[in-house]
Amino acid sequence: MDNRNDLWQGGPWERPAPAFPDPPAVHIPVAPARPARPVPRVRRGRRKWPWFLGLIALIAVICLSTLLIDRYFTSRRPNYFTYPYIDGDDWAPLEDEEFNTDPPSIPRAETGTGVTVSLSPAQGGALNYTQIYERAIPSAVSITAIGTGGYSSGSGVVLTGDGYLITNAHVVAGARAVNVTLYDNRILPASLVGFDAVEDLAVLKVEASGLTPAQFGDSNTLRIGEPVAALGDSLGYRSTFTDGIVSSLDREVEVDGVTMVLIQTSAAINFGNSGGPLLNQYGQVMGINTIKIVTEDGSAEGLGFAIPSRRVKYVADRLIAGEEVKAGVFGFTVKTVVQEGGGLELVDVEKDSDGWAKGLRRGDIIIAADGQPVTGLQDLTRLKLGLGAGDVVTLTYLRDGESHTVEVELIEA
Repeated sequence: MDNRNDLWQGGPWERPAPAFPDPPAVHIPVAPARPARPVPRVRRGRRKWPWFLGLIALIAVICLSTLLIDRYFTSRRPNYFTYPYIDGDDWAPLEDEEFNTDPPSIPRAETGTGVTVSLSPAQGGALNYTQIYERAIPSAVSITAIGTGGYSSGSGVVLTGDGYLITNAHVVAGARAVNVTLYDNRILPASLVGFDAVEDLAVLKVEASGLTPAQFGDSNTLRIGEPVAALGDSLGYRSTFTDGIVSSLDREVEVDGVTMVLIQTSAAINFGNSGGPLLNQYGQVMGINTIKIVTEDGSAEGLGFAIPSRRVKYVADRLIAGEEVKAGVFGFTVKTVVQEGGGLELVDVEKDSDGWAKGLRRGDIIIAADGQPVTGLQDLTRLKLGLGAGDVVTLTYLRDGESHTVEVELIEA
């Protein structure tokens, strides 16, 4: 064995390389000390279809040419495999393109009708994926939004039998007309009940009866590793069903400068899936699929995200009631490390917050919220999903070993 420059130079399994004609001169940069990072991007899943399809043909030609060139050089160079990674705070998702955040200019539906989203406990045993699909498919709809430069397609979920639907705001943003294809293939025009671009949720209404409402479950009951499935019009293929697991909970993802708290899943989510349901093993809607993260080299896989049903309920209920959606915060900062015996220690309390007015101070330890023990930051995060500015939370805290209880109003973020 001859070891020079840390490269293996000998071995009985090696054979001389076959002779190939010299390829065109190509500059191959020196490999970095560690793999190059791809640039993650957040992509919303609305499928856009422009009127002019000539560009598609041009892209196809470019892609084919690139593929042939890549194969030519790959067959003549060493197989160096680079494994991209994402760690710490060294990366930030980037928008793949600018999305319209204006409400669609379609007829408005009546608000204040008393319709709300109900979160139901799971009943019966777990279903297999075929049973989940059969239970969920009658409640899934296809949405086509017609704009000035073309049209886009997405998905939605039936909320009520008389035609209330939930989808993503970006699916219908800026549209001049919105059409909904129901399970029985009827195509109906939709009117707008409510729209919130920041929360990326919209409520639509079609004039129909006898629809099959989806059953919404409580996203706070989800556990990492639990089986889930996504349903929607992936890349325009209607009612595509993909399986996966809950990869993470309470994942903070920044989109358009807004931090959203989302469910991360390995179930494949593609363009057109936006607004469709993320289903648990009982066929319940646990979230509304909204974005995926990709990398420049396409190496990222299984990084899909859904808005938790707790947040969907809060926002949809406000939109249907005709009320403004206001994100709420506690107005204090806590240590992320749980104290011995449980609870989170306050490290700062904003002086213009209701918590400060009610006597909360640095060093206090929050041990319970609305009667539930605080065992980690996720408990406060999940509690906020169903709340907004002006809502009141009962907090129990320790100070100098003594327990105190106070009602704190969330302030507007």
